[in-house]
Amino acid sequence: MMTLRQIRHHFIAVAETGSISSAAQAVYISQSTLTLAIQQLEQEIGVSLFNNTIAG
Repeated sequence: MMTLRQIRHHFIAVAETGSISSAAQAVYISQSTLTLAIQQLEQEIGVSLFNNTIAG
């Protein structure tokens, strides 16, 4: 289980960088680990935290 500090750190990294891949690099974890952490947080609180967009 992730600590509140880790969740906060990861959430802020995604918000500041604007992307999961950049945030993962910034906090030194894999993109898949960060994606899973954000998804778990969203499920726990019942709210989507980020909009997923596809550049076209």
